[in-house]
Amino acid sequence: MQIGYARNVITPGLDKPVYLAGFGQNRRAETIHDELTSRALALRDENQTLVLVALDVIGFFRQDVYDVIRRVQEQTSEVSKTSKVSPQIIMASIHNHHGPDTMGLWGPDTSHSGVDPEYMDWLKDKTGAAILSALNNMKPTSGVKATSVHVPGLAKNARNPEIVDDELVLLQFLNTDNYPLSTVFNFPCHPEVLWEHNPHITADYVCALRREVEAATGAPCIFFAGALGGMMTPDVKDHSFEEAEFMGKRLAEEGLKALESAAISHLPSAISIQKKEVSVKLTNILFKFAFGRKLLPDARDKRGYITTEVNLLKIGPLWFATIPGELLPKLGMELKAEMRKAGAEVAGIISLANDELGYILPKEEFRYPLNPLNPGKHYEETMSIGKEMGPTVMQAVRELLQP
Repeated sequence: MQIGYARNVITPGLDKPVYLAGFGQNRRAETIHDELTSRALALRDENQTLVLVALDVIGFFRQDVYDVIRRVQEQTSEVSKTSKVSPQIIMASIHNHHGPDTMGLWGPDTSHSGVDPEYMDWLKDKTGAAILSALNNMKPTSGVKATSVHVPGLAKNARNPEIVDDELVLLQFLNTDNYPLSTVFNFPCHPEVLWEHNPHITADYVCALRREVEAATGAPCIFFAGALGGMMTPDVKDHSFEEAEFMGKRLAEEGLKALESAAISHLPSAISIQKKEVSVKLTNILFKFAFGRKLLPDARDKRGYITTEVNLLKIGPLWFATIPGELLPKLGMELKAEMRKAGAEVAGIISLANDELGYILPKEEFRYPLNPLNPGKHYEETMSIGKEMGPTVMQAVRELLQP
């Protein structure tokens, strides 16, 4: 197996208003605390080429993901014809709540989008360039480590406190001398230690996590959000940069400790990619309202359905299910258990992958509030496609798990 890695800075300039996504409207960036990045990890065996991409943004719609993929394919077409291996690309947002609005809901007011088209075009170019660089700089890897560890006390479930997923999923690629080439961290918690009044651009706890891992290993680190819906959020008091540092460092330390004792798997050909498209009827009146005001792109077909996708990735002993939104932890833990039952030694969820369609809830818990502008305990329903999204996505992954 070969791997390649590249990253590009995607921090917006402050020469014009930057509307920070994730909380209320008109939260304008004042300073840059740390740089935002797009990170690409390319994996290749004799049969497949897979590129995992992490973006330090709130979310990326499917049409934007495939715009980047189209740009990459145009530049790799000749290579693909020669090698007969076309790269499969999975692009996931870390769901950063302190980066630019890339979706449209967090502009100056409820009638205007916060998306800057020029920034979006530049972001796509930068992300495509990182993917191409990763594909063009592949190195042999002699083995992988895959493991997980529970890290309690950092995240809480603000919707259902009794259901908490604190599993940190880890993957590390090694060179021929068994030194790290790259490390993947996967954890189910919103990057929102800093809260609604923060005016600084930052990747939140993910910044500290990656920095600590890279300093300790001398190799790049890439982070993906797990099943963080409903609301898996940092368990902090002050919403401070000190708490973000603590959380990132703790995850880095626990992850590296778990990897240190993990066994090495030597697998020369170990990549499998399965994809399934699904269509779900959009019933959320707030989303329809946002379509009407052109805050969100209307991706519905003539029947009112939105088409998206799930993927099942197998990388040696580790399996990832990719989900096109924010899966609630109850469903995430169910899927991980089913993946392990189907043969995975380690199982993880990559949320907000190749799309961002909001919260994905268990159907039996779905209660759309009478007043969506004052949802009480059912905020997540007001940021969801509809009650069929959860069962549709779960069934699609289960079909991919069938032998």
